[in-house]
Amino acid sequence: SSHRLSRARAAGVRPSIQWSARSRRGARTQATGGDASVPVSPGVRRGPSPREPVTPPLPGSPRGENQKENNSGSMAWANQLWKQYDPINNIIFPKMGARPTYDDRGKPFVGELQVRDVIYKTVMVSLPVLVPGGLCAPPKLIECPLLCVFRADAKRLQKCKGKGCVVYLHGNGTDIGGASEEAKTLARELDCHVLVPEYPGYGRAEGIANEDTVDAVTHATIRFAVETLSVPHDRLVLYGRSVGTGPAAAAASRMTLTSPLGPPAALVLHSPYTSIYEFAKEKAGGLLSYLLVSERWPTRVNLTRTGCPVLLIHGDKDEVIPFRHSAKLRKDAAKRSTAHAARNFGDRNDTKQGDGQFRHGTKGGAAGVVQLHVQKGASHNVFDFYGDVADPIASFLERHERAPFAKGGASLDEMGLDLQNLDTRLAEVGPGEAEEYPFANG
Repeated sequence: SSHRLSRARAAGVRPSIQWSARSRRGARTQATGGDASVPVSPGVRRGPSPREPVTPPLPGSPRGENQKENNSGSMAWANQLWKQYDPINNIIFPKMGARPTYDDRGKPFVGELQVRDVIYKTVMVSLPVLVPGGLCAPPKLIECPLLCVFRADAKRLQKCKGKGCVVYLHGNGTDIGGASEEAKTLARELDCHVLVPEYPGYGRAEGIANEDTVDAVTHATIRFAVETLSVPHDRLVLYGRSVGTGPAAAAASRMTLTSPLGPPAALVLHSPYTSIYEFAKEKAGGLLSYLLVSERWPTRVNLTRTGCPVLLIHGDKDEVIPFRHSAKLRKDAAKRSTAHAARNFGDRNDTKQGDGQFRHGTKGGAAGVVQLHVQKGASHNVFDFYGDVADPIASFLERHERAPFAKGGASLDEMGLDLQNLDTRLAEVGPGEAEEYPFANG
């Protein structure tokens, strides 16, 4: 895959991404990757740069859309500074500084599990990430653990058997150790590799968590999938849970708006919020929220700018993020996208179908849909992960012919990625250029 990447660079072609699915059912269990509270924020933008970055621009990247025209340099700088020191970050990310659930080698979640001719190999690599440097300071480099669950051939361990790749952004109530079992389940049930990045300040990651740093880690993870692993773009799926739904939707929006490769294969949001501000308004009241809470990850807006199939999953008894958030997201994604497309995307075909699903075509991606799966009787952290997460995702991907499914429900071929020497290859690629990151022109 490294040779393919070199040839792609020489030809001026940017790599791409892909992903996968299948399913089974299990008993209702206490989920460990959930949240203690919730967040949301607006996507930034991204556009051409002197050095064409290999990674597709992500949501919230510097030069996307028309946001640059709306923000002066001083306002963008002040906004970025406020995001870093805003005390609300400690409420959105309550587990910053908590004792890690794993050691510096990734124990106890690292290891191997053989299922017939497939070995599920769980490893942890160190992901280099650029984050804002603070007051008048340049971006700084931090290291964040990245949990990787790979599907490998049982006879030839370095041979890839993954049919896609899922980037899983976990909730704010745990670190990647708490999300590891769900990641392994997704890998087995969807026939895919799964990547779970640690948020800054969580687990053994450096830095502090806020909108800009979590968006930066999301960017670096997708960059790892595309540039280091050489995952084809049409097999990449973004899956966000609770607080992670905000950065996942922002990334999908960014890729749709600014990447020549188009949006990811699909976007899955599990217990999403409409926006951090609206969530805070419900909990603290309008006046207090207006005075103290700035907007973050406006998923409500980002879904209207996302050009891939979208699946919303929400428990009707969710006591943390009420079910009405998903109901509103589904309704708004259908209603507001048409108006937004008419204003900004005259060359894109956006249509509302008779079945109530919103479908829109974009330059870089296939037609998308927005669907809602209701987890009957499920709360925020107690639900059947097989029956109410893995199965609905697999069925959704098969129905809409997303990886790992091709037309007619046929299974896609294995990607054949090179899974060797990842730490060395990651070190060679490095964190990328600062202007590639969402915060660059925030």
